[in-house]
Amino acid sequence: MKEILTLKRKSLESHITEEFPDYELLEKKDSSLMKWLSKLLFFNKQFMSRYITVIGHKVYVPQLPWSEEKPLSACTVLAHEWVHMKDAKKFGPLFKFLYLCPQILAPLSVLGFWNPAFLLFLLCLLPLPAPFRAWFEFRAYVVTIGVRWWLAMQPTNHAWLVNQFTSSAYYWMFPAKTFLRKKFEKEFERIQRDDLKDYEQEIKKALKVI
Repeated sequence: MKEILTLKRKSLESHITEEFPDYELLEKKDSSLMKWLSKLLFFNKQFMSRYITVIGHKVYVPQLPWSEEKPLSACTVLAHEWVHMKDAKKFGPLFKFLYLCPQILAPLSVLGFWNPAFLLFLLCLLPLPAPFRAWFEFRAYVVTIGVRWWLAMQPTNHAWLVNQFTSSAYYWMFPAKTFLRKKFEKEFERIQRDDLKDYEQEIKKALKVI
């Protein structure tokens, strides 16, 4: 089974590279950008050691080689990040802006020297709900659900999924546990019916799932 899943991972990465020729896996500890982000994202203590981060078409992982012994996990993560790449391609620069809202608006507070009202933008530094970030992540985590089901017939732990949205992992981006749990349950039922969106169908085919 491991050998089969390893082949599916290779197939998945080949399709990602076909769409994004500059796709690459990089080690976080070798990246000055990731080290800087780890300081900025102080609320996520496992940013460097456990989380995978995509910037452009570069996927930063804790260390290389990455997840060679866990090809199923690798497939779920890479498919998840592929969704982010696709969304970034579709929305262009707007993707980064929407993903980082509302916190990205905080620098506008420097205009407070001109008009004190701009100081209100400091409130954006708080862990306010981030609906756009939640929407982008929801699309990607639904694919996580799909990959685990297609490759291993395993349901994804919905409590774990909800925790990603309601904890410090993504700066408490969408604190609505009951709503999220129902949405994920509904999406899982859709995945089981094979009622897939275009990008989900593409990812499923890339994994060579019949």
